[in-house]
Amino acid sequence: MERNRPPRTEARTGAPKHARERRSSTRFPLALDLRYTIAGLRGQEAAGLGRTIDLGSSGLSFTADRPLSIGQRLELSIHWPVLLNAGVQLQLILSGVIVRVDGAITAVEIQRHEFRTRSLGPKLVVDSRNGSAGTIDRLPQ
Repeated sequence: MERNRPPRTEARTGAPKHARERRSSTRFPLALDLRYTIAGLRGQEAAGLGRTIDLGSSGLSFTADRPLSIGQRLELSIHWPVLLNAGVQLQLILSGVIVRVDGAITAVEIQRHEFRTRSLGPKLVVDSRNGSAGTIDRLPQ
């Protein structure tokens, strides 16, 4: 004879065990600086800075420098820590909608993403003849 038992819950939150994780993909802890713009009806409404908490293929969480609201559309730019071809800096550009806000922590559902190359100052140039390196404004001799 089977008893009627209440659903199992997570100890910290009391939420049903099956409901505590609704993400469709894994999130990876990643602390990277970001910039965001809030898309308004007439284009860019406001801009701000933040830092990622975690990132996955369908969403991210980050701390924002100002209060944000559920439903706002954002464009985010993250300085990616890995270089392309051992020398080209990248930015991860995301667009999405805010699905959760908890104090300074904001969760975004990613709707579009792309990597772009970025330029921050002079470019590094390596002379393939002797392996010496310099910047584009001061080429190796």
